[in-house]
Amino acid sequence: MAEVGKHIKKIRKEKNLTQDELAVRLHCTRQTISNYETGKSEPDIALLVELADVLEVEIGDLIYGPKKTDQREGGKRQKIRAVAALVAAGVLLAVIGILMPYAQEYGRHYFTVTPTYLLQYVLRPFVLALLGWGIAEAGWAFAGICIWEGRQRRTLRMIRICYVVSAVILTVSAVLALWTAVDMTYAWWKIARMRRLRVDFDQSAVPRLIPDWLQVFYFRMFVQFHLGSAWLFFGAALGLCKIDKAKWQEPDAGNMIEGQE
Repeated sequence: MAEVGKHIKKIRKEKNLTQDELAVRLHCTRQTISNYETGKSEPDIALLVELADVLEVEIGDLIYGPKKTDQREGGKRQKIRAVAALVAAGVLLAVIGILMPYAQEYGRHYFTVTPTYLLQYVLRPFVLALLGWGIAEAGWAFAGICIWEGRQRRTLRMIRICYVVSAVILTVSAVLALWTAVDMTYAWWKIARMRRLRVDFDQSAVPRLIPDWLQVFYFRMFVQFHLGSAWLFFGAALGLCKIDKAKWQEPDAGNMIEGQE
């Protein structure tokens, strides 16, 4: 019956109830609830029926554990997310491939690299990150690939660090990418407007919205260090290293993390 106490505790927390609140509803003491949850004492059948009524679950959920309906529903949603991400990434990569020759031709005709840079160094990295994340989600949803489940506490900390580092790098890169996109789009529009008005202009005189050194730093990250392909890795890291506490399996050893905390 020790498992019953764990199930009571799990369901109580899912219902956002404290031991005191549950004790009031059952007309008993908090210590009684604590004894049930720790396995020091066992509730009789009558009390199990009352517990099930108060917690709004079936008595079988207290004895055998909560049903896996929510997990199955979560699995379906995860599959839908994974498929949607992979399809969207595939379509966008195809669109980039189709548009790239036209962007390059436009650039040769009007002496501007803006369309090519926007496709290659702004849109493509985002799509690669989406593709990486979709691959990780599909691996968990369809193949059960989960690098953190059942790991030791120290390993979980390292996985969390990988997640945070990947998220920070992607966030900084995304801010620089969007900032660069806005700057280049503005310069593109400004030059095109001046050309339509047949005004003599110096391209270097167009005001910039991003410091030159910061834009140079952003492009060097992609050109010299191939960070564009790394977005695929960071996107996958976000999917693989995001620990879902609700899915942790309660370990037998004391050096494992409890899934219910």
